[in-house]
Amino acid sequence: YVVATLEDAASQLDIPVLFLSGIIVPIVGNAVEHASAVCFAMHNKMEISLGVAVGSAVQISIFVIPLNVLAGWALDLPMTLNFHAFETVVLLLTCIAVAFMVSDGQSHWLKGAMLVAAYIMVAAAFWAHAEPKSME
Repeated sequence: YVVATLEDAASQLDIPVLFLSGIIVPIVGNAVEHASAVCFAMHNKMEISLGVAVGSAVQISIFVIPLNVLAGWALDLPMTLNFHAFETVVLLLTCIAVAFMVSDGQSHWLKGAMLVAAYIMVAAAFWAHAEPKSME
């Protein structure tokens, strides 16, 4: 149901499905979490801010995605971890960039600006990326 709704919304809004599901939905869905991370960072509580920001991604990747695969298997629906090469490369580069940024435990405005610029580049790539012929 959700996939069909996203595809319909993407076609009506003339937005690529990858951009809608990979950029817009996560921003809207995690708006409160992002706001709390920013508030903690503004009060110089960087450990809590990083925990909120990175912890959510870890929870999704370790628990929710495998749970969806198991649910798809139980319901006899095709839900696999067969990501396409483009999404896999973007995920790998994102993990490397975040690891480099948080490895020294210090924050700086330039690091934040670099992460925002990287996010904008990923969003532009998701917008310009051609849809795969089949999602199977």
